[in-house]
Amino acid sequence: MALSNFKLENLPRRIQIALLAILAIGLAAVFYVYFLKDMVVARSALQTEIARLEREVAKAAAAEAQLTQFKSELKELDARLAVLRRILPAEKETPEVLRSVQLMAAESNLKIVRFVPQPVAPRAFYSDWPITMEVQGSYNALGKFFEKVGQFTRIVNVNNISIKGIEGSTDPARTLNSNCTATTFVYREDVTATPGK
Repeated sequence: MALSNFKLENLPRRIQIALLAILAIGLAAVFYVYFLKDMVVARSALQTEIARLEREVAKAAAAEAQLTQFKSELKELDARLAVLRRILPAEKETPEVLRSVQLMAAESNLKIVRFVPQPVAPRAFYSDWPITMEVQGSYNALGKFFEKVGQFTRIVNVNNISIKGIEGSTDPARTLNSNCTATTFVYREDVTATPGK
């Protein structure tokens, strides 16, 4: 049989189906190699990139959730710091505190005999500032003074208290002599400024 007389219809049905299948597979292979292969590789690369971006988005979402939490905590801490700063004066406010202590003594009807600020003792974020005082007055006046100091908006501790009666005093407002140390605590702004450097 010559090739010129070759017709697909003359072949048995199974061979026709096999030839068509081989032709279809060949065309599919050519189509895949020239058209689909690059698309499949690109799709695979895109899927990898999408997975990486989804992981980054998840990390960013977690960081954003933490950022919101940190902002909330920062607001709370700022509010607490504002309250503590009202209680713990800054160094520039210490003359006001000293005047207040002197005024409380005068309002309590105590005579200030000696009022000597001592050197400042630095601590972690604050400093102790002791002031030795000697006052004269009555027991009631001294009690009023300690009560006023206890109700003062700033922290002032009174310790090392010694009380002696004044012998031979005829003035009922001056029956005792008291020595004490009033310690105020000063907020150290230089410590909070250091971490930001």
